[in-house]
Formats: sequence, structure tokens, C-alpha cells
Amino acid sequence: MTIPLVTFGGGGGHAQVLKGLRTLKSVRITAVCPSTDSGGSTGGLRRDYDAGGYLGDLTKCVAALCSDSRLARALMHRFSGGALDGHSVKNLLLLGLEQTLGRRAALEQLFHIAGIAPHRVLPVTDRRTELRARLRLGNVVHGETNIDCIASNPLWHPDVHAIESITLSPDAPASADVLDAVREARMCIFCPGDLYSSLLPTLLPRGMKRAFAHSRAKLVLVLNIMTKQGETDGYHAEDFIARVERATGRRCDIILANGGTVPMRATAAYAVERKVQMATDELRADARVRVLPFVCLTDAGLICHDEHALARAIRRLL
Repeated sequence: MTIPLVTFGGGGGHAQVLKGLRTLKSVRITAVCPSTDSGGSTGGLRRDYDAGGYLGDLTKCVAALCSDSRLARALMHRFSGGALDGHSVKNLLLLGLEQTLGRRAALEQLFHIAGIAPHRVLPVTDRRTELRARLRLGNVVHGETNIDCIASNPLWHPDVHAIESITLSPDAPASADVLDAVREARMCIFCPGDLYSSLLPTLLPRGMKRAFAHSRAKLVLVLNIMTKQGETDGYHAEDFIARVERATGRRCDIILANGGTVPMRATAAYAVERKVQMATDELRADARVRVLPFVCLTDAGLICHDEHALARAIRRLL
């Protein structure tokens, strides 16, 4: 018997979770990605070729589920210089497949090429939509890229320009495939990543709250290890949890929080960008919380979740 899981999030933290989950036996994963990316390679292909705003996040998750390390590395390869500067093989491949086969057939072909069956990766909505953030001052920031780098504005201040809410414009319905996956899931996992520009956009489309209300799935939230300047300045774990629960309309059943020590050399580098370790002390009395040592460092010195530790924690929950 295969256990249906649904995961939610953008490309980075979501992909890290998927690398661990793909090692679990008897699970069938539906990974749900946002459709609002407007920067980098995806943004350029969106402007020039009417590509979907899910292109980069979706293909990064496909590469994470790919068990062939050489193929995964090739898919992730990004060109430098020339006409393809900044574009990745995975993005160009999916765009080419979509232009020749259509979106649904293109996704099936990509899954076949990457050999990720029985798993799949889906955009949360098929419609073209834009992410908008309302700030504490009342003004609105348009576009995922501008929200993602809002703190780069020299006039930005965390108290004045804190994000109050996030919406889609125009409002868009969630994909029927995604809604069906949520209703049938045994577990829904909210992955780490940028709260307002990666995770919440996968929960905003119309129909998602209703799907969660009619789902018997356990909701598992994997908390971020660090805060992000411009989005979650000064946030405690409870702030993060409250915003996810507001979006889903349901209380999380399990919360996985990092209890490991972040290496000093990493915290010093992150401090330059005013990113600090998220406070979780107030959660220790909450019976839903599992505090485990999830922290690890990439070869580039970036803080991330240990995929193997996450997989072990999810396996125990299943």
C-alpha cells in the first residue's frame, strides 16, 4: 500500500525535504509549487515566452526527486555567458516540452525523463497571477521578485515596512489535480522556505482552504531555521505557525523544529544580512512540537535542513 503525501513550498527548502522523502518506501509524493515566480530565469522566460511562473521551482523539485545524481546535476546546470546566460537546463527543457506537447503532457514527459514515478510535481494553479504584499504602512508591493528583495531598498525598515498580508492578483483557482491530492492525502507537509514569497503562495489559490477542511490528512509544518530580512524579521516560531494556520484554516497537527546548534561561522555570515536563528523556546511546552537536530551546512556554507534527519522524522510520524 502506498501512502499519499503532499508537500508545499518553493524551490530551495522544498527540494531539500524532497531529497529525504524520496528515500522512504511506499510513499507517493505530490509536490505543490507556487505559480508566482517573476525573477531570474523564470521571470525572463515568462516575459519572453509566456512561460508559467512555476517553471524554476517546479523543475528544481523534479531534480530533487530524481534518483540519478548525474541527470539531476545536468538538469540543475545553469549557463553562464552568451544568449543562455542565467538559464538552467531544467527550465529550458520544460519550456520546450510545453511548447511542443502542451502543459499536462509536458509534465508527464518531464517526470518520465527524470524517472521520478510514482511521484509528481504540480503548479498550485494553472492561471497566470501575480503576488502582492500589503505592508504595515498600507502600500502594496507588486511581484514576487520585489517582495523577495524588499529589504534591499535603502529606505526599508523592518518596523515600518513589515508585511501584513499577501494576496494573488487576480485571484486564481487552485488546480483540480492539487485539490484532489490534498483531499486524498494522508499527510500534508509545509516545507521550509521564504514564508511570504514561497510557502504562502502555494496556499492562497481559491479552493485550498476548502480542500484542507475536507481532508483527513495530518498537517506537518517544518519550521525555518533562520528568519529572513524583509519577510520575517523578529518572528518567533509562533508567528510563523499562526500565518500558515490562517492560510489553511486548520491547526497544524505536528510541528518539526530545529534544536541543533547552528555553527558560529554560519551565523556570522547570516548576521550580515540581519538573519538570525528563529526562536523556538516557547514551543517546548506544545505537545505538537518535535524539537530535533535538523541543521546542516551546504558545501557553500548555507544553512539548510538535514534531509536524512527530516526523512527519519517523517517516517516515524507515518
